[in-house]
Amino acid sequence: MMSSKYDFGLSWSGSVKEYFVEQLQAACRRRKLSFFWISDENIKETLKKLESAKAKIKVLLDTEATYNKKGDLYARVSYAVKDLGGVVINDPDRTKAAIDKSIVHYELLNTGITTPYTVVVRNWEPNYFKLTPEERKMLGAPFVIKPALGYGQMGVVRDAKGSIREIARARNFDRGDNFLLQEKINPLEISGRRAWFRVFNVFDTIIPCWWDDHKNRYEHVVYEDFNNYRLYPLAKIVSKIASITRMAWFSTEIAIDKKNSRIRFVAIDYVNDQCDMSALSETTSGVPDSVVEYTANCITEAAKRLIDHEKLSKKYTIWLKNASIEIRGLGVSPGLLKQKNSSFFPFSHKPKH
Repeated sequence: MMSSKYDFGLSWSGSVKEYFVEQLQAACRRRKLSFFWISDENIKETLKKLESAKAKIKVLLDTEATYNKKGDLYARVSYAVKDLGGVVINDPDRTKAAIDKSIVHYELLNTGITTPYTVVVRNWEPNYFKLTPEERKMLGAPFVIKPALGYGQMGVVRDAKGSIREIARARNFDRGDNFLLQEKINPLEISGRRAWFRVFNVFDTIIPCWWDDHKNRYEHVVYEDFNNYRLYPLAKIVSKIASITRMAWFSTEIAIDKKNSRIRFVAIDYVNDQCDMSALSETTSGVPDSVVEYTANCITEAAKRLIDHEKLSKKYTIWLKNASIEIRGLGVSPGLLKQKNSSFFPFSHKPKH
């Protein structure tokens, strides 16, 4: 049952207390933050109270909203919290632009970030869309087809040859969505590992992990590997994406390959705004438990500082398995988007829409 006021809210559709939820709750207790869990079981009641301004949440961590789905209840919760002067991680309006690969692709190119060669196909283009000979040459074969707003590998074709049927299969996931045709990246091998990484951005901290895209296995990068293999560009790319999108918490995939005799760090999946925090202790494809715990601590610490009207750190730190490095030249980390009414609306006042 929802009371009238909470410091920290979590949108998490399930009712099973996974490791990440446990860590968030524990971190809130340590910081004396009241905690409220929004799930499928209580979302309708919660939304009703928020939208009538009978309850409020100061900081909401959203892991569920689908902003391109009309009437999505979790999206409405995020906007209700925002409309009452609360802060959402990540802000709904920033997120709506950041998760659209057909938008972010060009933003990355303009910032000098290397991406796979990509052909963006708009949703209004006819079903008999055909690649030009030059586009076929640049894409190579096979290539990848992915929806611009796709998630969870839905609608993705990994080994496309360019037939209309393959393109239609990807489009049928959501025919109102744009989609991307992308060069398939074949990473180098480094000491027996595929040079493919999933890198997390958590406010002022960058956490690089090896990520085997074939086996779905994580391994937190150690200092020796970061230094010996000169992995600094991982942090540089992620900090640039954070600067472009103004997202506080997200992950991206980056691979290292060799093309035309040149070693490249290639941004693959751009922005995953609702990071899968399933822990390694729960599943073989999970994030290392230490990274899950650290992430929960970072998020709740940021919430606490915001509630106490303290400034968030702007200097980037790279957190490795056995070291923490503060590196200059990465710019400043994106802050949370505070609403103009920082004191929050009183419960008796219904916000204007």
